[in-house]
Amino acid sequence: MGITNGFIGTYASENSRGVYRFTFDTDSGALGQPELFYEAGDAKWVSLYKNTMAVPVAKDKAAGTCLLDISEGKAKVLGEVLGETHTPCYILQDETYVYTANYHEGLVMIYEKRFGEKDALCPVKKIAIAPLAGCHQILFHGPLMLVPCLTQNRILYFDRKRNFEKAGELLFPEKSGPRHGIFNRTHSRFWVVGEWSNEVYSFAVREDRFQLLEAFPLLKKEAGAAAAVRLSGDERFLYISLRRTNQIAVLYVGGERMELVERVSSQGEHPRDFILSEDGQFLLAVNRNRGGLVSMKRDLKSGKIVKITGQAEIPEGVSVILEEI
Repeated sequence: MGITNGFIGTYASENSRGVYRFTFDTDSGALGQPELFYEAGDAKWVSLYKNTMAVPVAKDKAAGTCLLDISEGKAKVLGEVLGETHTPCYILQDETYVYTANYHEGLVMIYEKRFGEKDALCPVKKIAIAPLAGCHQILFHGPLMLVPCLTQNRILYFDRKRNFEKAGELLFPEKSGPRHGIFNRTHSRFWVVGEWSNEVYSFAVREDRFQLLEAFPLLKKEAGAAAAVRLSGDERFLYISLRRTNQIAVLYVGGERMELVERVSSQGEHPRDFILSEDGQFLLAVNRNRGGLVSMKRDLKSGKIVKITGQAEIPEGVSVILEEI
């Protein structure tokens, strides 16, 4: 397939300066050394939609979101809104809107893209849930927008067809900390990772009804470990990053019950986000404290990680994404 670009969002520090770009060989899994692509404080999450990139930014004791045009291989600012105290921890885009979740302030911001205007990022909706609600992700399920609220042990639903009115909630056990979730393609199954309980919750889904099937323990009682979750293209394996143990857990989810396949080293310290390549051949993980960006070869049949194919230094890495080929 050839060489493609990837991007890494980083926490603000003396050694990290914003969003970094790297190259990824889709045939061998080799990585190019990341270079600064867009300088911004606390640009920890990277969202791509076609030729637009959305990232958090912090400036002059204010924080918010920036929309960039990257069509010519460099970052051109289209719009920027600094209406928050802390930067959002998650950003999602579609054709029309940019959606952000703010962990510390407990709110969701929705911006309309208005291309051609002086400022192409216009706030249209602010959903204030509660301070420190731990809003950690945004997912879509039909007309619903789902927001995991980690510290409230619940996922809230908002109806996109009714101006994002609250439409319900999915409750979790106390001290579970629902952080990130993922649907299968038909949205008949839903998996959620609990950061505090280090469990994966599996649900059967029918319209807006969620039936808990299983709560699978990833670790014993280590606190605050589980982070990101991804589903393989064939929908047989889940991958979950475990920060405290510096591992990636592999679960088989193609049967009636989840099964642990293996837990492998993230090749660094404090793995945060990770992704699977489009063809499923590779897993790319970013370690925040040590180890940087790592690419790993997957065995498509067993789901196991079979070898390390590349590693590149990057400080304070939080999120990673690849451009579509």
